[in-house]
Amino acid sequence: MLKIPSYIKFFIILFGLIMIFYVMIVGRAIFVPLITAFIFALILQPLSSRLEKWKFPRGLSSIVSIIAIFAVLFFTFYYISYQVRSISRDLSEIGEKFEGFVDRGHDWMEENFGVEESEQTAYLKNSINDFVTSSTSILTSTLSATAGFFTAFVLIFISLFFLLYYRSFFVEFLYRAISDKHHQKLTDSIYRVSSVVRAYVLGLFTVILILAVLNTTGLMLLGIEHAMFFGALAAMLTIIPYIGIFIGSLLPILFALLTKDSLWYPLGVAILFWGIQFLEGNFITPNIVGNKVSLNPFAVIVALFLGGMVWGAIGMILAIPIVAALKVIFDVVDPLKPYGFLLGYPKDDNETNENTKVEKRLTKVKEKV
Repeated sequence: MLKIPSYIKFFIILFGLIMIFYVMIVGRAIFVPLITAFIFALILQPLSSRLEKWKFPRGLSSIVSIIAIFAVLFFTFYYISYQVRSISRDLSEIGEKFEGFVDRGHDWMEENFGVEESEQTAYLKNSINDFVTSSTSILTSTLSATAGFFTAFVLIFISLFFLLYYRSFFVEFLYRAISDKHHQKLTDSIYRVSSVVRAYVLGLFTVILILAVLNTTGLMLLGIEHAMFFGALAAMLTIIPYIGIFIGSLLPILFALLTKDSLWYPLGVAILFWGIQFLEGNFITPNIVGNKVSLNPFAVIVALFLGGMVWGAIGMILAIPIVAALKVIFDVVDPLKPYGFLLGYPKDDNETNENTKVEKRLTKVKEKV
């Protein structure tokens, strides 16, 4: 049997990874809806199975399950749009406050840098003209993105239906494609992948509800208007780990800065979100999601960067459940177990020492025997 040198194996693996990322980038329009539909299918599978036990035909149970999750998404987006329309009524007050900031900025620039107000105004006009000139391209890209969104929505809907309707067929295909001696590993992998993804998504949903309540309550106590909107939006942005809650805190901070007469309000909002982020990272998420998604923080950060680089914001959202599912598969397939180990948490030093002691004792016992 021909033995391939190690450096050749390295270049083959590297080339394979490059091709995988290239295909993922080129096929984004297909892969993102399909993977999103797959994750939704794992979440909805228990509901669909329960409906079938109640004598629902599989086609009808699939449609009812899909309608249920899309109804939740629809009412979420409707609530956000309603709150945005409500905030737009305050734009006149915000505009007057913003003009006051601009006037003070003019005075500060003139006093400290000697730039006259007429020069500053001319610069602003030129900037606005440049923005208007480039707005056509922005509008075109927005319209194309909107069209792409509706295309992806339809593809997700169709894929989700067939993944639920033909789920037994797809599972049977996997058993036919894999040899009989690996069927037990396949059964364990299917169960663990569905459990990990479902636990992560449902746990994340619970975390979002808790954070929405904490954010809203804190903003109400500070006297910030539209507290429910800002609190819910910041909570929903936690689907992007580490940076989501930071992005969500910027809007209420800016809103407090423009609508309140004291700087203590935006400072209070910043402190509020810092405290909630501390609770979320150290107590809420670990206790609710727990170790269901047993990825070490470095693996999560790398997955987020790669997901964002390949598929943008939606890639950052999908990165963690995808890598968590891959880790389950890596842990089962013998040649891939080192990579599963690399994605997981390192063993504690005490635990490692204890395991080493046990292994030494077993070795001595075997030698005596």
